[in-house]
Amino acid sequence: MTRNPQNIAVFNYTHLGVLNVFLSAAAIFLMIYYVIVSNIITASSYQIGLLNDEFSGLMETNGLLTAQKLSIEDSSAILNFAESHYMIEARHVTHIFGSGEVAALR
Repeated sequence: MTRNPQNIAVFNYTHLGVLNVFLSAAAIFLMIYYVIVSNIITASSYQIGLLNDEFSGLMETNGLLTAQKLSIEDSSAILNFAESHYMIEARHVTHIFGSGEVAALR
């Protein structure tokens, strides 16, 4: 900065000063970009982890339900259950109501 005879400050810009301002702006922009991108990556990794946990829980539930289904579909197990609870086969049933909720044995 120099002063002229009227005592007014005059700034002399050099190419080096412009380059320093440009490099400082670029560094600030890159730091902001890094923070934003790293936050996005971290958030997506967290969501993937949550989805993997949910998926493993659902797979465990699916396995339990499949095992339960297989035990129910076993015909000998069904016959044993019916005999132990004194169930009989219903034949010639007439429904009293149209909804089919109540039936009478003939």
